[in-house]
Parts: sequence; structure tokens; C-alpha cells
Amino acid sequence: MVYFRLFFLSVLLTCLPGNATKCGCKSMRACYRSMLRDLRSGGEEACVENVPVSTATVTVFLHALYKYCGKVIQVKKSGVTYVGRTLYEVVINGSSWGNSSKSVTVIDAGQDASEAPVGFALYLIEQLVACMEYQKMIDHIRWVILPSTNPDGMEYSRAKHEYWKKNTRLINNLSYGVDITRNFEVAWADCSAANNSFSQDYPGHQANSENETIFIRNTIQKYSESTKAYVSLRRDGHGIFYPFANENSSNNGTETAKEVAGYVASKVNQEIFLHLFQNDSIFNANIKPHCGHSVDYVFKTFAVPYAFEMRMFVESSNEITSKFHRMPKGYGSSLTAEYFAGIKELYRHIRKTTE
Repeated sequence: MVYFRLFFLSVLLTCLPGNATKCGCKSMRACYRSMLRDLRSGGEEACVENVPVSTATVTVFLHALYKYCGKVIQVKKSGVTYVGRTLYEVVINGSSWGNSSKSVTVIDAGQDASEAPVGFALYLIEQLVACMEYQKMIDHIRWVILPSTNPDGMEYSRAKHEYWKKNTRLINNLSYGVDITRNFEVAWADCSAANNSFSQDYPGHQANSENETIFIRNTIQKYSESTKAYVSLRRDGHGIFYPFANENSSNNGTETAKEVAGYVASKVNQEIFLHLFQNDSIFNANIKPHCGHSVDYVFKTFAVPYAFEMRMFVESSNEITSKFHRMPKGYGSSLTAEYFAGIKELYRHIRKTTE
């Protein structure tokens, strides 16, 4: 217990004044309050949005949440990466674990080795577990969140301070890394083959070749009968994007997803207009095909009506960011509020259409 506590405290920073007791909650759940009280006895704070994102942050935060708030959240070790890091499946379900009829929303983050979407996934988990004002969100929907789906790539980019979006599996004793975002089986071979394993776009030698892809795929399959929405959180943008990624199609069964993306974006822009929250197809957002995409896999294989990619926190200068303006410094909290508003609007739409 002493080791656990010291380790937890070692990766947490003191929160900013004003957030010292609430972590953004209007009314805090008793179990989370107990967690904060115990952790703050050493002069530290557990508001996860103020903690640098790392695999240690993910591990310690999830273990602490399960220890204190196990009636609300389940934390499962559902896979491992090439180098042995744990891939976590988080299930937030309110108090009705036996209710199998509840709709499921699956959210994954960090396929592209990015830190900011992982940080947002942890923030989302914190808000759903800690804040009583979101009780209805976990009473009516089972949330399945995969907060860090490519921790090896994220840690590599953190250590090397360079743009990186693959995992770190050794390929041929010369190069390493497969782009998880291009490794799913739907339309995997439809794009021009990227045979150069040094490329950041290298999709692997075959579909579903990576531990991370299998982990995401298995989780989606497990909940597929009840899943109404799937959101993949990624970097470099500001908006919500619908299928397809590999083809320029304005219909082909995507009308509902397109309509809901427009609805969510419009509501976010009405509520918090910091910067235009966009909506479009993933193909149009990329201006080129992106094959083997998880959103297309979920949409085509399981007919999940609301399958989206949500982009956030412009991080680097590449072909994607040319469509977005660089955000002023210090707007991180406001942007986080916008993304959370998008998730809440998606929830409201799902609840309205499933009641």
C-alpha cells in the first residue's frame, strides 16, 4: 500500500488553484472524494487533466479509480503490446452491471501514438466516474473506453521528441513499427501498398497483424450486439468525421452518420465557439484514401450507425493540419471542454433515439 501510494504520488502534479477539490465536478462522487483526500494527504492532487500524459499515468490512475470506485468502473487488462505494456479496457456502467440491454458506446484513443487524445480519454473517464452531474450518462449507456491503444508508440515519441504514429514492433531487423490506424481488415488492401517499412504509413504485412489491432478488434466484437456508437480519438484536427476513410462517397449508407456528425458539430459550435468544430467524411478530411481504418471496420462489419473519428489538439505540421488554424497557447482547457461537449451531445442523441 505504501509503495502504491508513493508511486501514485510520484506521477501526479499539484492541481491549479480553483481545481483543488472539484476536478471540474459540480458535485463529486463520494468514492472519488475519498481517493482525492487520501492522495492529497501528501500534498498532491489527482485531477488527471493536470498530469503529464504517460503510460505510468494511465496505469496508476486506472488502478486508483478501480480501487476506490469499483462499484462504478471496471478496469480490465485485455491485451499486451509487443514490448509487454498492458492494454486496458475500461467499462463504466453505473450501478446496473446486470443490465445487458443497455446501449454501448465504445471509445478508443491513441492509435496514432498521440498523447493528447489519451489525456482526453482519461479526462472523460474522470468526469463520468467522479462527477455526479453525469450520473444519467452512465445509467443509460455502458461506456467502454480503451484509453491508450498504442502505448509503445506514445512512449517512443515522448522519449525521442519526434513525430511518430506507429507502434514499435521490430519488422525486419532494420525497421520497426506498423501504423495501427491502417491495420484493420476492411479495405486494408485497397490503397496503394506502402511496402516501405520505414514509412510512418506502413500498414503491416497483413491486416490485423498487430497486438493493438487485435485488442481493439476483440473489444469491438465483444460488445458489437449492443454498440450504438464508436468514436476513435486522434490528433491533428478539431471536429467529428464520419465514414468512409478509403473512398470518396457522399451516401452509400452513411446518411445517418453524416446527419449525426452535423448535429453534434452544430451543437458544440452553439455551446462553445472557440474554433469551428468541423464535420465531414474522413476521406475529405485527409484529402486522400486511408485504408484499414477502424471506423470503416466498425461501420461496415457491425453496422454500428454512429461510427466516427474525433480529431483534437493540433500537434504537428503535416498535410492534415493545413485544414486547421494553429490554436493559441493556453486554450487546452477550453478545447477539452469542446470535445467533452461533443461526447455529451452524441450521448443525448443516442438516448433520444433509443428510448
